[in-house]
Amino acid sequence: MPLTLDDTLHLLISLVWVLVVFGAVLTLAGFLTWVERKMSAIMQDRIGPNRANVRLFRNWRLFGLFHIMADPVKLFFKEDFIPAGANRVLHTLAPIISLAVPLSVFAVIPFAGPLQIHWKDLAAAQIPLVGRFFPGDTLHLSDFLVTFQVADLNVGILFIFAVSSLAIYGTMLGGWASNNKFSFLGSMRAASQMISYEVGLGLAVVGVVMVYGAVSLSTIVTRQGELWLGIIPKWGVITQPLGFLLFLACGMAEIKRAPFDLPEGESEIIAGFFTEYSSAKMMMFMFGEFVEWIVLGTVVATLFFGGWQVPYLSSHGINIPLLKIELLWTGFSYVQQHPLALQLVQVGVTAVQAGAFAVKVLFFVWLIGLVRWTLPRFRYDQVMKMGWKMVLPLALINIVATGVLLLCEQNLKPILQKVLGY
Repeated sequence: MPLTLDDTLHLLISLVWVLVVFGAVLTLAGFLTWVERKMSAIMQDRIGPNRANVRLFRNWRLFGLFHIMADPVKLFFKEDFIPAGANRVLHTLAPIISLAVPLSVFAVIPFAGPLQIHWKDLAAAQIPLVGRFFPGDTLHLSDFLVTFQVADLNVGILFIFAVSSLAIYGTMLGGWASNNKFSFLGSMRAASQMISYEVGLGLAVVGVVMVYGAVSLSTIVTRQGELWLGIIPKWGVITQPLGFLLFLACGMAEIKRAPFDLPEGESEIIAGFFTEYSSAKMMMFMFGEFVEWIVLGTVVATLFFGGWQVPYLSSHGINIPLLKIELLWTGFSYVQQHPLALQLVQVGVTAVQAGAFAVKVLFFVWLIGLVRWTLPRFRYDQVMKMGWKMVLPLALINIVATGVLLLCEQNLKPILQKVLGY
């Protein structure tokens, strides 16, 4: 079945959004290489990166930000060393997997609320260079929905778990293919750590699925815009506080961030699974870890902090039921007289939602970075004990408690609505 003009426009928007998202993520990952080092320097009373500079009229260092460009250039021009006895194919494939897998997760993340376009329909013949490819077709801009999500899958959470679990192959292959006992030990640590904490990670999300009755990320974010008791945003951190803490802890273990960085363990096994890597391959491993860092902050913000939701704000207006506050954009006389003004207001609301989501993601990225330079590395036996004897039982208790509370809410909701009058 040939694509219609509407389908083609949706496809083009998705392709553009892919470039925007990947560009933003990779830019932020590069910036985090500076943030990581500067944050540790501040907490340890050091100066941090400040030597790279641009010599114009004088040395211009810009707080060390030029290290973002200098470090990858230096790594790229270093020798690409492959140790004797290593599997050359798998040694090369491992860092590619480690970088490509976490980038794929962003395909299902909703970055802003859907934007409804109400303009006018355009015949293909009215659009330059389009009429010859879509003869007789029409672009229906009188009712066109723009979604800021590459792929709105109805199994979004399952997609995240399925794809992110593949990242361990990069670590395992890198350690095994290097023909180094320290690298292999690091990859074995990573595999056992992933198995231990992926169970808790999945169970922590079960409570979210129970509360919102969906595994689609767009649906979960939309339902977090509802209000509990007419005033409290129904964010995941409100409905699932224990699930949030478990998910954050397990997520940090999954992406091998300190204090769960046993697969690297510089003081124990040199550099772990990427001991034998250099040049661009080393850079891909590093970038993969920073992208995973961003992925964790993004998923936490999406599942537990409302995603793009801004409390009481929607494309229709501002609404707080308990306080009897309702302000609709269509209530303004200027908006009533100028339909384009309503469209611009809705575009502004979408921009605010995207900005709110970005702020939430950046906050969690900062928080995860702060934890690294605050807590010391756990021992290997402590990590395993915590995963199986603490996280797993708490996750199961959270599921049971969530079921009980949902049953109570179902029975008490009509009474509360009658009492509170909303």
